[in-house]
Amino acid sequence: MYVDSLTIDNIRCFESLKISFLRGTSARYKWVTLLGPNGCGKSTLLQSLALLLAGPEGAQNLPFRPIGWLRDESKLAKIGIRLHQSEHDPGQFGSESTRLTQSFAYSYSIVGSNPLSVSSKLYTEPAIVANPQSKLTWLRKTAFTSTGKGWFGVGYGAFRRLTRKNQIIVPSLEPQARFTNFFTQFSEDEPLSAFERWMVYLDYRIAKIKDEDAKRQREIGITAINSLLPDGTRFDSVTAEGRILFDVGGSKVPTIGLSDGFRSVLALSGDLVWRLIQSFPDTTDPLREEGVVLIDELDIHLHPIWQRDIAQLLQEQFPNLQFIVSTHSPFIASGAGEDAMTLKFSMKGGQAIVDQILNISALSVDDALRSIAFEQISPYSPKTQEKIDRYDSLLPKMDHLSKEEKKELKQLQLFVQEARPFGGPPVPGSLEAKIDDYLGKNLQ
Repeated sequence: MYVDSLTIDNIRCFESLKISFLRGTSARYKWVTLLGPNGCGKSTLLQSLALLLAGPEGAQNLPFRPIGWLRDESKLAKIGIRLHQSEHDPGQFGSESTRLTQSFAYSYSIVGSNPLSVSSKLYTEPAIVANPQSKLTWLRKTAFTSTGKGWFGVGYGAFRRLTRKNQIIVPSLEPQARFTNFFTQFSEDEPLSAFERWMVYLDYRIAKIKDEDAKRQREIGITAINSLLPDGTRFDSVTAEGRILFDVGGSKVPTIGLSDGFRSVLALSGDLVWRLIQSFPDTTDPLREEGVVLIDELDIHLHPIWQRDIAQLLQEQFPNLQFIVSTHSPFIASGAGEDAMTLKFSMKGGQAIVDQILNISALSVDDALRSIAFEQISPYSPKTQEKIDRYDSLLPKMDHLSKEEKKELKQLQLFVQEARPFGGPPVPGSLEAKIDDYLGKNLQ
C-alpha cells in the first residue's frame, strides 16, 4: 500500500489542499519531508493521513476529538485519500487485469462541535462519516480489518518513547487492533512498549520450546534495530528477569538507562519491525514489504550526526516503505537524498499553503537554513549575526570611515575571522582579499 494523494478541506489552517505524492504518471515518492514553522499544519496533515489509513471504524477508536478541527463550523469538513494496492496486499476488486494497477479513493466528512445539517440529514455522531462508496466498503472487509494481512500503515507522534518504568516484562504479546498503529499520533501518554514485550516474548519462546520462527523474528528485529543505532551501541541480551540490555561502549545498559534519543529510535524501530512481521507473517523478509509510515518530528532527541543519517538509515533498512515525516531539522531535510519530496508549509492570509522545494539535498546545512526552505534564517545566533551584518556594512566604506568606525571595524574583523572562517567578504589585507582583487582586475 502506498499513498498517491491527499485532500484536505476546511480543516484547521487548511481551507483547501490537494497534494500528489506521485512522480510522473506511476512512480511515487517513497520519502516525503514536511518542513515549516510551528502551527502551519504539518501534524494536522499527518493526523489526517492516520485517520484515513486507520479506516472509518478504526478512526472512531482513536483518541481523536473533532472539536477545533473545523476551520469553519458552519461548513462540512472533508479529508480524502487515494491509495495504491501493492503486490502483497490481499484482495481483488474488479477484474484480474486491474489487480496490479488498482487504486482506491475515499473520503471522510468530519463533524465539529456543532450539529451540522447536510443534505437534509443531521450529523451529530460519529464525528467521522465515511463516504458510502463501494470501494470503501470493500476496503473495510480487506484492508482495515484488524485480523487482515498486508495493507500496512503505521504512524508515530512526536512523543514516541519506551516506558520509563523499571519493570519486569511478562513474556506475552497479544495481537493489536489496526487502529493502535496510529495511537501515539493522538496521545502523548502512551508509551511504545511493543518492542520490549516482543523481545522478551521471543526470548521466552526460544528458551522454552526452541521456536524456530521466534529465532527468525528475533534475528530480523535485532538486525534492523542495530542498523539504526550509532556505532558502539548494540542489542545485547534479555535477562532472566525479563529486562533488555544493550551494549553501550562495552557496558551493559538496560533500556531504562538509555538516553531519550536511543529510546526514541528503539521505540520506533522495534515497534515498526514488530508490526511489519504481524502484517506479513508469510513473507521471508518483512522489512522489504511495502506500506506507509508517518512520523511527526523525526529529529526529536537526536544528535545532529544522527539527524543527518537517520533518513538514509531508515530507507536502507526499509527500502520499500513510504515514509512521510515532519521535521525542523535541515540535517534530515538534506539527508533524505535527491529522490525525496520536500514540502514547505507556511501561512499566508490566515491559511496554510504548501510549496515543493527542489534540490535541498544538494545544499549544505548552512545553505539550507539560508534558503526559502527554512525561511532564509541565519545559522548564527542573533547577536553574532548582528555583528556580522555590522561588519559587512562597514567593510565597503573602509576608506571613508571615522576614527571610531575604523576602530570598531578592526575589532569586528577579529570577531568575524573566528565566527565566519569560511565564506563572507575576505578580511582586508588578507591573502584572500589580494586574490579577489587580482582576479577582479584581470578577468574582466
